Amino acid sequence: MNPYFHWPPLREIANQVKSRSTTAQTLVMKSLDLAKNELLGSSISPTFISLHSDEALQLANRIDSRIARGEEVGDLAGIPIAVKDNIDWAGLITSAGSPKAYSKKATHTAPVLQQLIDRGAIPIGKTNLNEWAVGLTGENIHYGDVINPFIDGCLSGGSSSGSARAVAMGIVPAALGSDTGGSIRMPAAWCGIVGLRPSSNAFPLDGVVPRSRTLDVVGPLTKTIDDCAYFLGDLFLSNAKIGSQPQSKNLIRIGWDPKLLSKLSTNVRSAFLEWMDLLQNTQRASFVEQQWPSLDLATQNALIVLQKEFYDDFLQMCGDVENFSSSLGNPALNELRNSKNLTSTDLEQALLSLRHFAMYFEQAFDAPNQEVDVFALGLSPCGPVLQKNLPDAAKPLRELSLAIGATGLPILGIPLIQGVYSVESLAGLQLIGRKHQEHQLISVVKRLNALS
Repeated sequence: MNPYFHWPPLREIANQVKSRSTTAQTLVMKSLDLAKNELLGSSISPTFISLHSDEALQLANRIDSRIARGEEVGDLAGIPIAVKDNIDWAGLITSAGSPKAYSKKATHTAPVLQQLIDRGAIPIGKTNLNEWAVGLTGENIHYGDVINPFIDGCLSGGSSSGSARAVAMGIVPAALGSDTGGSIRMPAAWCGIVGLRPSSNAFPLDGVVPRSRTLDVVGPLTKTIDDCAYFLGDLFLSNAKIGSQPQSKNLIRIGWDPKLLSKLSTNVRSAFLEWMDLLQNTQRASFVEQQWPSLDLATQNALIVLQKEFYDDFLQMCGDVENFSSSLGNPALNELRNSKNLTSTDLEQALLSLRHFAMYFEQAFDAPNQEVDVFALGLSPCGPVLQKNLPDAAKPLRELSLAIGATGLPILGIPLIQGVYSVESLAGLQLIGRKHQEHQLISVVKRLNALS
């Protein structure tokens, strides 16, 4: 399916608004009109749970009025965005994709969203997601499944499914999602766009419904890598180091672990090796073989962390799980039930193991004779899954994304082959940078994209 609209780069949109060649109100009305095609009940895809025209237009009018008075406005002035419905927006309902178990009016706007509003971004509505952000598919028993924009019969990826599809379809030029085990990275790749999981503890997560307080992070989904950099700006990541680390002038060194190829399906493995060959043939990129700690063990420990923390928070926010046996879909209900017997000791041991796992990657950038600029590995073992193959198709999806997310490092999720919408290319690629060096990571990936 072709996008409804092709937005200019974010910087250009903001400049057009500031120069009064267009208005924030015009842009917001455009986005709202497009979003109506994919609101709940749509025969196309339930991408949006709710639209908030009055609130969005009020923000737009405020920006236009300030510009008319000659006042300064933020660098995101007039840019419409979508917001995953586990992020609070004051006065509106947050459902976490679970309306029968959790549906609460927000008393405050989450700081991460408020900061974007303060910079001039204008949220237009809340997007669909896997219930309680459990899963990487884009399925939701209550609202309906978010459909892949390019591959018939397939899903968009999750749990930030609606946000990713909204950007891919040109409804909005940027969106907010959240990522615990791949929930920004995977839908970004499956929808042919760019998703950034920022460093852990990059900013407070107040006003974000928790999936795992240790592993959760909120981040952007954008059409291009340049838009991702502009969206971040200097303010989005309070702990980010804007100044870049020195890097090789002529050669980008990429760390990878060959044994992880075995986790990719045959076709995806071939596409990954093709990507490697393409870069190496330019003689401007070099792959450094490394022996990473076990991702299987890290995945097991990350599962303990997110399941134990999810169960404890659900108990506090909602109550006993069995009281919601008819209110929850099977993915969320089964995970909560499976988490019931985990103990605080289990959590402590898992966290300790993950700290050692993360330490390896933090130190491996500067390992003697193996210094690298970025790490690379596949994102999912397969491409977008067929809707008809659920639930079994969902089981292997987190084998690569969950453990790497637990390093706490910034990670970009992008299609494996840019501009090609096939199951293999949309399986995706993960590119990992230094802690709190999001802009440096983006800079390296832009150089790689230029080579390929």
